[in-house]
Amino acid sequence: METSTHHHGSQSRKQLPLFGPYCAAAPGSSHFRDAMAMFSRGQLTGARQIQDGEPIAFSLRWQPGQLPTDPCPCTLTIDPIPGACYRFSVPSYQVVLWLLEVCRSRAHHPNGEQAADMPQAFWTQLFSA
Repeated sequence: METSTHHHGSQSRKQLPLFGPYCAAAPGSSHFRDAMAMFSRGQLTGARQIQDGEPIAFSLRWQPGQLPTDPCPCTLTIDPIPGACYRFSVPSYQVVLWLLEVCRSRAHHPNGEQAADMPQAFWTQLFSA
């Protein structure tokens, strides 16, 4: 019987050649396998660092698409703010590009001293739409 973790891993390995052309030249592409594994899990919990303020906890969930251009429905919940829930959809490869940045940032903080945060491009796109 296949475990959920094993299933996610084998699914992301199957998708590597499909998503590669969309992500190979992106910053952080050396973390492509990690980003694809994270993508297949469908969620990320982290904290947004605010200049001169306390970090704001968030959780981002998405429904991973099978192909890079498949729509990827996402839900962002800002944990300390009741009712702060944003729903949006982007192509699946866009989520992987954001996760490449998350993985690259985590590599700079290997001891886990900083919570995961989505890249600035994510926040800019989300709140300027």
